[in-house]
Amino acid sequence: MNQLNCIIIDDEEGAHRVLEHFISQLKQLQLNGSFYTAVEAMEYLYNNQVDIMFLDINMPGLTGMEMLEAMSNKPFVILTTAYKEYALESYKYDVVDYLVKPFDFKTFLSAIDKVINRLGTPKRNLEQNNPDTYQPVAKTDHLILKVDNEIVKLDFNTIYYTQSYGNYVKFFTAEKMYMSQITTQEVEKKLDPELFVRIHKSYLVALKKISKIAGGDLTLKNGTVLPVGKFYKKNVIDKINS
Repeated sequence: MNQLNCIIIDDEEGAHRVLEHFISQLKQLQLNGSFYTAVEAMEYLYNNQVDIMFLDINMPGLTGMEMLEAMSNKPFVILTTAYKEYALESYKYDVVDYLVKPFDFKTFLSAIDKVINRLGTPKRNLEQNNPDTYQPVAKTDHLILKVDNEIVKLDFNTIYYTQSYGNYVKFFTAEKMYMSQITTQEVEKKLDPELFVRIHKSYLVALKKISKIAGGDLTLKNGTVLPVGKFYKKNVIDKINS
């Protein structure tokens, strides 16, 4: 994935330092500008490509909300503010996330994850006369995971199986294993049910990677043998035969 160009718009020096540090932790992000007023930022936006805008609400002169109202072509917007009361109003501007200060790195990562997920969704089709007409949304074919201090895109067709590991899930591919802080239940909701099946309370498996089932064991095409829970076995067999 190409780097995403970011700018910070906030009138507080401390907020700039926090966001600059968080952005520097992710190689997928590139900070291209830091502005202390909305007017300065808009002048920059008129002449430069920006993917993500970290925007404060209460600023002197033009507020963050007024800036959003004035813009016809916005980048992805992540609001960063000390005030909770603007949250509902903000979403009419299609903001990606609303972060209340002080927020931590985990909360920041969650907002970036939402941006990356949106990148696979076509935006409003502005060529249509009807401004409320949208292009169809493509079916997702990947997961976006936080692995250590990086964000990893994992294509469905590369995954052999997943395994619960405490508060984490291990994702096994032909090349390597990735471990992310997420639950198996959350992973199951994100995976395509036509491509994956739960075989055990701790395991999800790619249907196309299954070689055989014998007794209480399931063998994958790479030779890995996994246990099949009695409760799940019939559903697994039905899915293989469908």
